[in-house]
Amino acid sequence: MNHSHSLQLHVSRYLPNSAMAAHRHDEAWLCLVLGGSYQEQIHARQQEHGPGDLLFCPAHAVHQQRFGVTGAVKILFSPSPQSQEYLLERGVALDCAPSLRGSPQLLQIGTRLACELSVDDIFAPLAAEGLALELLAALGRGEERTLAAQPPPWLRRLRECIDEGPAVAWSLDDLARQAGRHPVHVARSFRTWYGCTMGEYVRRMRAEKAALLLRFTRRPLLDIAFECGFAGAAQFSRSFKAALDMTPSAYRQAMR
Repeated sequence: MNHSHSLQLHVSRYLPNSAMAAHRHDEAWLCLVLGGSYQEQIHARQQEHGPGDLLFCPAHAVHQQRFGVTGAVKILFSPSPQSQEYLLERGVALDCAPSLRGSPQLLQIGTRLACELSVDDIFAPLAAEGLALELLAALGRGEERTLAAQPPPWLRRLRECIDEGPAVAWSLDDLARQAGRHPVHVARSFRTWYGCTMGEYVRRMRAEKAALLLRFTRRPLLDIAFECGFAGAAQFSRSFKAALDMTPSAYRQAMR
């Protein structure tokens, strides 16, 4: 694994048919897929990714990945705060984990970047950083072309309310009143933009919060269930397994 000192640039390789359980990072990362394929779950969205795909993962965003039969190879780096601020000021919704589908141009930049990371001379870090900035620019241009296709502000605010309080007993009527929209319109809009019902999204957010508590604390399962908004142990187990494909106790054991 090779590194560029300024951006934490590196190439990561993942084994065939392997998986990464739900986790999060303290810093944001930009990822370009060089080879293979994998499935990622982030912000209650599930997407398939392959060569040339460019993805941004916001800091502290819980996500999980399952790799394909050939594994995957990715270039990753942590954009500087200044670069992220530049994109945010120009309307790029980094908190929504934007991504671009694969293209020969992106894959060509990634191949050149991987080559620079393997070169051991004093100019390689400079060349690698320039190529990394090209990827950031590509992300910004791609988002600029799709800004008109972003969820309306009122719907983004509702999703943020759920993200900030997943254990709250939200009702569709409450959220609709808050948005000043009819409940049917709210429900239909949420499913259209986010690819799942509001109930499924709330369940996913609660399961992700519970996953963090299971991984980093030794608290009893029932305490975690109540804190995350589940009515009891049975509902906690069913919902957690539906969201993360394993029971809470199995997840805790796997994370040890």
